[in-house]
Amino acid sequence: MELVQIILLLFLVIDPFGNLPFVVAVLARLDAAAYRRAVLRELGLALLVLLLFAIAGGTILDYLHIETWSLSISGGIILFLISLKMIFRSAREIFADDYSDNPILVPIAMPSIAGPSAITALIVLRTKEQLPLTEVLLALLVVFFLACLVFLPGRRLSAVLGARGLGALEKFMGLLLNLVAVGMIMRGVRDFIVSLPAA
Repeated sequence: MELVQIILLLFLVIDPFGNLPFVVAVLARLDAAAYRRAVLRELGLALLVLLLFAIAGGTILDYLHIETWSLSISGGIILFLISLKMIFRSAREIFADDYSDNPILVPIAMPSIAGPSAITALIVLRTKEQLPLTEVLLALLVVFFLACLVFLPGRRLSAVLGARGLGALEKFMGLLLNLVAVGMIMRGVRDFIVSLPAA
């Protein structure tokens, strides 16, 4: 995979536009300065979590004796289900529980940003695709820089685009993620068939 493809995949699974209404709603009572601090803090925590799985994900798989084809299939299924929620629901409904104002780590950093889909995608990139750690880390940094450009002016962006505009963006990204998920599942099935012993 090329760097641009990795960035696109991670941007889709982290889904800043889809998570924006949720982030704005959770941090609604904060003033502008506190909102910016909270966004930067949660993005930093999410980045640390994803870096951990990018570095140690392969070791975890080896310890649990998980085959890469099973990870590809299960990861594709997770991404597929997330994409369906993005298409037919909203980020606020996916994480619909009530939380106190200005929460730390949960629910914005995890599971909204560093969720199962992002973690799975990182492990697949490192193990199945055999991508070098430096390339994955660079892609993560680019994606989180782009996420900052979405979340920091999030309140103004929400006001400009409106609920319908944000909803349309989220559904479009959900459709793209759906296509990526199907591709992952099919590659996993292919690798499983190839791994079967010859008759």
